[in-house]
Amino acid sequence: MPEDHKQAHTTISRRAFLCTGALGLSAVAFAGSSYTISRTDEYDLIERVITIPHLPVEFRGFSIGLLSDVHSCGFMSKDDMDHFVKAMNVLAPDIIFVTGDFVNSRTAEVYPFAESFSQLRAPHGVFGVLGNHDYFADVDTVAKEVDACGVKLLRNDAVKITVGDAFINLVGVDDVGRGARAGDYIGKALSSVTNAQPKILLCHKPYFMDEFASNAFDLVLSGHTHGGQIVFARINDTYITPASLFSKYVWGLYRRNGTQLYVNRGLGSVGLPFRVNCPPEMTKLTLA
Repeated sequence: MPEDHKQAHTTISRRAFLCTGALGLSAVAFAGSSYTISRTDEYDLIERVITIPHLPVEFRGFSIGLLSDVHSCGFMSKDDMDHFVKAMNVLAPDIIFVTGDFVNSRTAEVYPFAESFSQLRAPHGVFGVLGNHDYFADVDTVAKEVDACGVKLLRNDAVKITVGDAFINLVGVDDVGRGARAGDYIGKALSSVTNAQPKILLCHKPYFMDEFASNAFDLVLSGHTHGGQIVFARINDTYITPASLFSKYVWGLYRRNGTQLYVNRGLGSVGLPFRVNCPPEMTKLTLA
């Protein structure tokens, strides 16, 4: 793509992201909420505390940087991605998670993503899971390049995150596609978890709260919905958006029994290259 054409796409992308507050939603949506929001011209930074019972004392104050739905493509250039990567590095979380949709639909889109996200830094590493759009491309190539750039993919498996003598379980599943796979993928990922320590799950789609809760995850981190992307209004926890036709888990924190699910609005867009009342989101969660 010629350089001047690439720049035109970047300009459209940034202007598209800037049409996020036109209806004044933010003035009422965040009133009385248990989190803080810092708004820039290009994204919202959401910071909130997540309480996990029986959290090892070594993990109290442990911070998670959360990104999702990058959608590397003509409307999310390397310059755009560099901007978000630098902003996340400034936040200096202890660990960073990227919950899928690294590319939009083409395999070649993974290369600018990998070049940019190779600069992400966190003391306890950067981890991710695949999203549905990653399967629109050659998923094996996408996975290989994402893994090689330093975003350690969890593909239906689990690792221990250690601080001092304590640890918690980090579990990740591939995009499950149809719901029938959710239980199978989660079961496979949990097969190596034989301890009673807290469990955090990375799962691109947030639809599967029954499976999340039945497997006693303490915290599930997802994306996929883009927070609705086009949001007409919010009434309490109900979002007036086409996305709500597919899931009641659109954006923010949800609870069922002892399981908490946080849905990130993502960075990119899909279908229409703009957002309304739904800015891109970067998230910093602090465990307590």
